[in-house]
Amino acid sequence: MFLRATFGVLASFDGGATFRWLCEDAIGFSGTWDPPIAATPDARLYVGLEHGLAWTIDACNMHAMPEVAGEFVSDVSRAGDDLVFATSTPKKPAAFWRAHAGVAARTGATIDGAYVDTLDASRARLYATAIRVGQKPAPHFYRSDDGGKTIRELVQPWPTQGRLYLAAIDPANDARVLVRQLSDRGSDLLLSEDSGGSFRVVLHTSGAMFGFAQSEDGKNVWAGSGDAEEGLFRSTDRGRTFTSVAKAPIFCLHASTKLFACSNPFTEHGYAIGVSTDEGVTIAPLLGFADVRGPVACDAGAGLSCEKNWSAMHATFTTQTASPAPSTPPSAPNASSAPSASSASNEARSCACDAIGSASDARGAFVLALLALARASRRALDRRRPSPRNPPPPRAPRKAPES
Repeated sequence: MFLRATFGVLASFDGGATFRWLCEDAIGFSGTWDPPIAATPDARLYVGLEHGLAWTIDACNMHAMPEVAGEFVSDVSRAGDDLVFATSTPKKPAAFWRAHAGVAARTGATIDGAYVDTLDASRARLYATAIRVGQKPAPHFYRSDDGGKTIRELVQPWPTQGRLYLAAIDPANDARVLVRQLSDRGSDLLLSEDSGGSFRVVLHTSGAMFGFAQSEDGKNVWAGSGDAEEGLFRSTDRGRTFTSVAKAPIFCLHASTKLFACSNPFTEHGYAIGVSTDEGVTIAPLLGFADVRGPVACDAGAGLSCEKNWSAMHATFTTQTASPAPSTPPSAPNASSAPSASSASNEARSCACDAIGSASDARGAFVLALLALARASRRALDRRRPSPRNPPPPRAPRKAPES
C-alpha cells in the first residue's frame, strides 16, 4: 500500500499495519511538485515526475524509464496489468503512453496545445481530460476507441466551466464513465452512459470533492467532500444515485476488500488514513503521521536513503493531534441524487491546492492526497491528484502548465 502525501510517499508492506517514509529526494523530485502515482499488480509503484517517470518494486531502488527521460508526466493510471500515462511537456503536443513491467511505448495519439489533467483506460477505450495551454481553464473531455492510437474531443454543454477530473470507468461496461468537475459553485459528479457523448449530474457537494472510489465490480461507488458536514456518500447502483453515510472530512478514498479514506490528522480526533469495514458507515483510524516508523528500511548500498531528513520530518509528524476517534454515521438519512439548490460558498475550492496544504519548513507534512494499492483494480483518485489518479486528486496540486 502506498500513500502519496505533500512530503513524499508512505509505504506499507504488511497491509497497512505499519508505514514507513519514502522521501521526495530519494524518488527524484522536490519543491511544490506533488506527483501522480499508481501501483500495478506486480507491486511496482510508478511516480510521474516533471522530467520523466520513475518506478520501484521495493521502495529502496528507484528506476528511471528511459523512454520518457526529460518529459513532463502529468498523470498516471493503472489499466489492468499495465500502466497508462500522459506527458504534457511544454512546447510539445500532449502524448499518451502505455507501460508494462517498466517498459513504455507511445500509443500514437497527441493533443496540440493541451495539458492532460487525468486519463484512464479500459480494454481499447481511453478517456482523458485536459485544459488548453495559455487559455482560461475550461472543461475538455477526450475519448479514444483504439487504445490511444487516435483521440478526439467530445464537445457538449457542461454544468459549469470548472476543470474535469476522471473518476472511474465501470469495469463491466466501459461506455459508463464518471467524472468530477470542480468550480466556484462547488463540485459535481457527472455520469455518462454513452461513452462520454452526454453527462448528467448525479451528486453535488458545496465543498471540494477530493475523494472517489469504486468497488472492483463497479456496483458500489463512494465520493467524499473535504467539508466534514458533507462527508462521505455511497451509491449501490453503479453511481446513479447517492446516500450520505458518514460525516468526516474526506481527502482521498480507495476501495479494495476494505474502504480506505484519507482525512486531516491535524484536527481534533484526526487521522491520516482511516479504514471502513461496513462500506463507509463508520471509519476507524488506521494511521496517524506520528505512527510512521521511520524511513523505508533498505539494505546497505541501496539507492534510496532518507535517514538524513528523518529527524526534521519526525518532529513535524509528532505535532499532529493525538487520540483519534472513529467517524460517526449521520444523525439522519440524507439521500441525494441531484445537485443541491444552494450555491457554493466562497470557501469552495476550484482546485485541491489550498485544501490539501502548502509546504511547511519541514517539507509540508500536511493532508494526504492519494492512496494506491498494488492489488486493487483502479487508482485511488485521486486519483490526484488533489491527485487526484489523486487530483489529485480530486487530484494533487499540479504545477501550472507553462504557456
